[in-house]
Amino acid sequence: MSIHEKLGELSLQEAESINGSAYTNGTRSKKNKYGTVPLAPKLVSHCSQDAEIVQVRTNVREIVDTQVLGAHTHNGLATEDAPMNWVQGKDIPPYISIWWLSTMSSKHPKERDDYQRDLAMCRGVYRRAVEHYPQLQTGGPFFYDSQNSLWSLSQLNTEKLSFTIYEGVTNLSNFIKADFVLYPIEVAKELSTNDIENTATLAPADADKRLHQAITTILADGPKANPDVITVNGTTHYSVRPVMGAQEAIWFPNGDRSSLLGVTRAVKTMEGFEKQGVFMSNDMRISLFHTGRSHMTLADYFRTFQGFHYHLDRNDLRKACTRWERRENDSNPRIRKEADGPGIQLPDGTLTNVYEYFRNRYNVELELTELWTIESTVQSGGVGYYPPELLRVIPNQKVTCQQMTPQEQSAVIRRSAAKPHERIQTTDNVAAAVGLVPRDLSGFLQITEPLVVSGIVLKDPIVQNCGGFYNAMRQEKWGIVFLPYQTVRNAENVLFEEMHRSGMAFDEPRIMYLEPDNQFQGEFQIHRLFQEAKDNGIKFLLFIIPSSIDYQTEVKVYCTENAPSKGHESEHYPKDEYEVRRSQLQSGQRLLGQGEPPHHGILALQNAELGDSEVTTVGYASNFMDHPQKFAGSYKFVERTDEASLDSIIELLQYMITLQTFSTIIHETLRHSLQKARRARNMRAEKVVIYFNGISEGQLAMVNEVYAPQCIETFQSLRKDYAPELIILAASKTHNERLYLDSVSHNRGVHNLPIGTIVDTTIVSPVFNEFYHVGAKAIQGTAKPVKYTVVYSNRPVKMEWVEGLTNTLCHEHQIIKSPISIPVPLYIAAECAKRGCAILEHRQRLAVGTRNFLTTVAETGIMDMMRRIAGGQDTMLKDSVHVVHSHLS
Repeated sequence: MSIHEKLGELSLQEAESINGSAYTNGTRSKKNKYGTVPLAPKLVSHCSQDAEIVQVRTNVREIVDTQVLGAHTHNGLATEDAPMNWVQGKDIPPYISIWWLSTMSSKHPKERDDYQRDLAMCRGVYRRAVEHYPQLQTGGPFFYDSQNSLWSLSQLNTEKLSFTIYEGVTNLSNFIKADFVLYPIEVAKELSTNDIENTATLAPADADKRLHQAITTILADGPKANPDVITVNGTTHYSVRPVMGAQEAIWFPNGDRSSLLGVTRAVKTMEGFEKQGVFMSNDMRISLFHTGRSHMTLADYFRTFQGFHYHLDRNDLRKACTRWERRENDSNPRIRKEADGPGIQLPDGTLTNVYEYFRNRYNVELELTELWTIESTVQSGGVGYYPPELLRVIPNQKVTCQQMTPQEQSAVIRRSAAKPHERIQTTDNVAAAVGLVPRDLSGFLQITEPLVVSGIVLKDPIVQNCGGFYNAMRQEKWGIVFLPYQTVRNAENVLFEEMHRSGMAFDEPRIMYLEPDNQFQGEFQIHRLFQEAKDNGIKFLLFIIPSSIDYQTEVKVYCTENAPSKGHESEHYPKDEYEVRRSQLQSGQRLLGQGEPPHHGILALQNAELGDSEVTTVGYASNFMDHPQKFAGSYKFVERTDEASLDSIIELLQYMITLQTFSTIIHETLRHSLQKARRARNMRAEKVVIYFNGISEGQLAMVNEVYAPQCIETFQSLRKDYAPELIILAASKTHNERLYLDSVSHNRGVHNLPIGTIVDTTIVSPVFNEFYHVGAKAIQGTAKPVKYTVVYSNRPVKMEWVEGLTNTLCHEHQIIKSPISIPVPLYIAAECAKRGCAILEHRQRLAVGTRNFLTTVAETGIMDMMRRIAGGQDTMLKDSVHVVHSHLS
């Protein structure tokens, strides 16, 4: 029997039985439920009299009903029962009985391709059930979400339908049967569009999202039924076929990767013009996919990489293939020994190898005996060895950013950077290609044209001493780093002239060279360079290196423990005045401006995660230095906890991890910032503003109910009667809304919005304080605004002040004159978090085995660094903020 004939029959994992019934109803555990406490109440949106009013075109469309929609919900259960994977009932909300449908859905996160394929199988079972039951062929229309609910526009006059299929569902060897069970729910039998006001409440947990679920299922019915559409995460639909009017796909031979055009879909309740309603937004997406043939093996996949051969070192193989999806529910895959190598011990104590094991057990002759095998832990706790020539690569996998090469990332970014008119046209074309935006849905729902709303443009704050130094200091003991024989002519003189012009004194720099590492091809002796700098007492290194050289990640690691550094692209010297100016600013003390800003404290936190590590990195920044507009930041390593596993709902896993990530440091970080600011400026903050980045809409409740009380406790720990005004905001760029300057009435088309544009009406939440802000000018493509939500305020919040503060903080960056898209403390916090991740990644490459929180802390010396920061001796981006006067009353 050939290898490819065996592939369809081979089961690489022993069956395991799971106790418990698949038909047990459950109720959602309230142990980890948040959202019962109201968020900061919404205030009337302001209209600044001295601000320019502009017309803003959006990608938001209102969904209106031509007749009152009455939707009935029925539960569907379509499962593939197998000895190794039984369907388990999930803990569910009390208002609807939800069943998990597919065999591996309780094990696989929604972003996994296994989950999406399971949904496709469930949809196939549903189609078979429709053919079997006349009740499902008449009435309706019916809309199946491929998971657990069947929505109908008419009452289904039946108590229960049950249907079993034994073949034709999947070719998996462990498949036994598929059961389809349909029954009406016992409560809330009918849903109407008159229930819109119940979909948005101040207490998030009280919101009834069933109307959103019903409309989402109806909208996605077309894409899910289209075989030429790939759905990712349930909300993004990619067209396999070329889209009319779009550019040709990008193809990369290594990994057989090709770009696909897609469109995202989001349904939410918004304020509207006269009354709140349900709205939909679509946005264009471009992603890379593994487009290999359906029976492609992992060995075939390896062959697509240039330079691959069967004798590759396993570390080189890891670089070629960062990660791949797996059918088996295993974890921590590792590239291991050759198939014909020794070292596998069977349960009876016999020593064998992978080659002999598969020949004796399955009668399969392995051809690639010298190729490394894949070792992975299986469910039973043992270790499985999988030859690459017997593992199939799942087709149409989305390529993650971690899997992309720098060239691939750059190509995707360039293709995604569509100009406003191109983005609008491409989004509409893709939505039409996947069947997402029909103008009339089953005769009862209509989708309007994109809304045009009003916005205001805030005046730019006054930046004093721009182009000079507030407190010029002498640059001592520093060096400039080039590649050997690649020094840039006249680079030093141009830089020196700019430093002289700005009033900055400096010593003659030491010229150093980044030598290649002879032991490892393509790498450099960065460690030796920093050791040389340390031995010579050098305090700052300026790298002028070609952009094609990948050196910055490792530099960030070493400059944390040695001399600080900054890198620049040599091809921009000395032609690019901006790059020279940026070098000069980053090499000195960058304090611009003067004045008397308000006495309040600003804290920003940013979370950055790295793979499946036990450790996550949190960056933070605050104005705790000797001037209120000096921001400094650092990062902390935080151990992930297993508390999330107490709740069996998979969606809450990331929700709880993020909660534990921030809650373990917020008390210490806030207390340290307030104490240091009081010592530095002899003041007590009367107002504390905290920005969180990386918080999704579903996590606003935990910010309100967990982080806010921790802040109050921190204030009281400093002094019992200390009760400053506290405002907590969540910043996000992961929303689906796009905004453009509407100039159609002036025959100028659509353009990017001007800097400082605020939109805080119509397309915002009807119950929360939300606003969109454009902080930076798009260099290419379409600018995406940042959405801010006021999560908590212990006093009535003035939105005009909050919006003005946010706009002002976007002008606080010192490296460039133009503003940035997010407030500068969030920017610094994000950079700190990235640096912490770079250290983790570097230590992971050097270490053998899995990272551990305690060993990571010990290896990186993070405790020593934090002690230095607490003592004011080592602060990232120290003295890097200038004084900005905003137009605030």
